[in-house]
Amino acid sequence: MPEIQLPTRQTQLEIKQKVDAINTSMTTVGKKLRSKVYTANGTFVVPAGVTEVYITGGGAGGGGARDGSPGSAGGVTSFGSLLSLPGGSYGASGGGGLPGGSGGGKGGYPANSAGGAGGSSGFYKGGEIGGIGPYCCGGGGLATGGGGGGGHFVIDYPVAVSPNASIAITIGVGGTGGTGAGGGGNGILTVKWWE
Repeated sequence: MPEIQLPTRQTQLEIKQKVDAINTSMTTVGKKLRSKVYTANGTFVVPAGVTEVYITGGGAGGGGARDGSPGSAGGVTSFGSLLSLPGGSYGASGGGGLPGGSGGGKGGYPANSAGGAGGSSGFYKGGEIGGIGPYCCGGGGLATGGGGGGGHFVIDYPVAVSPNASIAITIGVGGTGGTGAGGGGNGILTVKWWE
């Protein structure tokens, strides 16, 4: 009688991952991926039959500083009470602002009294020296001022929702820059779902 060769534990795990991927993709067969982008406050109404959405976006960037004139922190972006994405902190003289959380970058330190660049976010690069930050990014500092921090940023973050629920969207406002320095970029939020 021939000897039976059972798959190794690693092979079993690989097979399970492939089967799970097939099962996941089967739940979206015949459905279309929809999305809505928010750059200002608004309301998302969950479509009938939808129980999960995917969030991409972040809090606002902090403002850059100039010499003794610090920036201000970026505002929080939120998806109702289900998800909160803090903004980046302000740039200060001699130091860059801290990120609002994972996905955001720390503001740059001044180099040769030229100012520090703003912290980046998930998709966007922070503001150049003295420049305004794009979405979720810190503004650039001037002279001895550091750049503002980037906001907390997530990509395709799954959130459980109730069908037909109305969810308030709050978009964080970018922090103001110190005298002549760049302000932080406002937050942004993209909601994706299958229907």
